Amino acid sequence: MIGSIYEAALDSQRWADFLRQLAARFNSSAAMIWAHDFTDRSAEIDSSSGSIATFHGLDPMAMADFANYYCQHNVWTEDPLLHQAGQIVTSSSLYPDAQLPHTEYYNDWLRHQQLFYSTAAIVSKREDRSMNVTLVRNKNAGGYSAQEQQLLALLMPHLQAAFALHQRLHKLEVLSHASLGALESCAFGVVLMDERAKVLFANTLAQRLAGHSGLLRFACEDCLQAVSPADDAVLQRSLHAAVQTGRKRGSEGGGSMRLRHPNGCALDVVIAPLPGWASPLGQHSAAVVFISDPQASMGSLSLLLRSIYGMTPAEARLSEALVRGLTPQEYAERQQLSLHTVRAQFKAAASKAGTNRQADLVRIILTGPAVLRAGLNTEAL
Repeated sequence: MIGSIYEAALDSQRWADFLRQLAARFNSSAAMIWAHDFTDRSAEIDSSSGSIATFHGLDPMAMADFANYYCQHNVWTEDPLLHQAGQIVTSSSLYPDAQLPHTEYYNDWLRHQQLFYSTAAIVSKREDRSMNVTLVRNKNAGGYSAQEQQLLALLMPHLQAAFALHQRLHKLEVLSHASLGALESCAFGVVLMDERAKVLFANTLAQRLAGHSGLLRFACEDCLQAVSPADDAVLQRSLHAAVQTGRKRGSEGGGSMRLRHPNGCALDVVIAPLPGWASPLGQHSAAVVFISDPQASMGSLSLLLRSIYGMTPAEARLSEALVRGLTPQEYAERQQLSLHTVRAQFKAAASKAGTNRQADLVRIILTGPAVLRAGLNTEAL
């Protein structure tokens, strides 16, 4: 059973098989892994929210009734002080057996499942929430003996280690999905490279830019290559240097280049090393490649600048114009405003973004959430 515990920690689908073995070993008709919240007396009985919870030998409809109502009337969980992490408890120690038949919990739920006795391993308890492995059986089977409780206690440290491992793996999975979602929302192509300069991940925009431009390709063996041999030589040198820096074997890795096609297409490529902790996929990402189309138009920033930085409509329009490359003089002429008015608008807008210099304002906007949320117009690709 110990082996089954650790197998289930790595593959949550196997917890049901472990519970089947556990129930058979303890002469029990059912077993469950579940969470109980002592604050509101709610129960978590399945893995729909990423939990480890599951059950064996119990009718799903009955378990749904338990989660929706009867968990709040469970006489075995009335006193949270009797449920401490690392302890083995029995139903007889939690509530008198002689009084159990007089309870709603027994008459409306336990009795219909032909259940009477229970024992549980309180695997963890944080604040008012416990995570338990519970065994139940009928009255004819008798209460759980001291020897059975000792055996369950022997499994306790393995259950605790497995539950902690499952939680960590689940957290990594959640973080990976969140990281991928963030990379997909970027307004430029993003390619993550591992320590061998192999592609770990390329967002949809990166693949689209490479495929439609004819300037880059994702070759076999997860390689990123420039179509032109001359460009590819430069790209591979930059990738190698960035990876070496990412592995702390260099100090000046990375670079930038513009790829051009005879048909007029162009791509800007920036290669940069990543720090050692940058592992959104659970693997070490040593370098990142940013790909953008210099001819693509950026979505409107005005509303976002007003929302994020609290700019007025006039300040947001000016800031967007500066990001798009206009000078204050050019903007004043286009809007038929005096240069003095434009400078006053700039001073107010820059102050709201936390700076007083035009270059810094543009940098803040280009590296901030407004650009990520505005996106690029890539309909022409």
